[in-house]
Amino acid sequence: MKVEKHHTLGFFDIDHQFKLRIQSAARFFQEAATLHSNKIGAGPQFLFKNNVVWFLNRLEIEFFRYPLLGEDITITTWSRGFKGYKGYREYHIKSPLGEIARGSSVWLFFDTKRKRISKVPEKISRLYTFETEKWFDREIDDWKSCGRIQPEQEMDISLRYSDFDVNGHVNNTLYLGFLETLYHKTIKTNEKRIRNIKIRFCREIDRAKDSIRTGWLKKDGIYHCSVFDGATLYADAQIIPMD
Repeated sequence: MKVEKHHTLGFFDIDHQFKLRIQSAARFFQEAATLHSNKIGAGPQFLFKNNVVWFLNRLEIEFFRYPLLGEDITITTWSRGFKGYKGYREYHIKSPLGEIARGSSVWLFFDTKRKRISKVPEKISRLYTFETEKWFDREIDDWKSCGRIQPEQEMDISLRYSDFDVNGHVNNTLYLGFLETLYHKTIKTNEKRIRNIKIRFCREIDRAKDSIRTGWLKKDGIYHCSVFDGATLYADAQIIPMD
């Protein structure tokens, strides 16, 4: 089962060049996934009643181009199934002007009552129909992330009241905004946009934090990045610029 969500790019979706922000693309993916789960009766309210939740663990996005303000886009998502406590999901963004981006993600099923990762129960998995189609030859689950790096360059990111969601944590989509800021503020690439970004979410940022740090280390043309605070690693990532 594939689910489509239509959207016209507005001012809150774009940057100062009127182009789509990566953080916005990640938000579209998250909203489409929620729409899918709602349609089959496994949305947030159902999960809450059953004391379970999905945590985004890994995400890869590849951009073909960056659409502009006012462009009508279609976000498509589908589930590729479950393995134990993991769920695999694909995404695609396009418009009448052509392809925009594709993505792949891994989600972890978490039991909030027992406070531990748990196998996806049959009463939830049976609600989904699965598609075998996937975008990347290599599974994002097989990507060897960089961990906590010793950065060549780093910067502070201040956290705002509005960055925290109903769970009291910084939403995963904002981590992409942190990395987008790091990239455009500190990496001199002659205005090259990001072509591919992979991220692994390691730990939630809670409301006690006023700021975190981001940094990058370049190796073989790839920027290895960390979102951290002291010895605590919140996420690690990999960025490849457009050619």
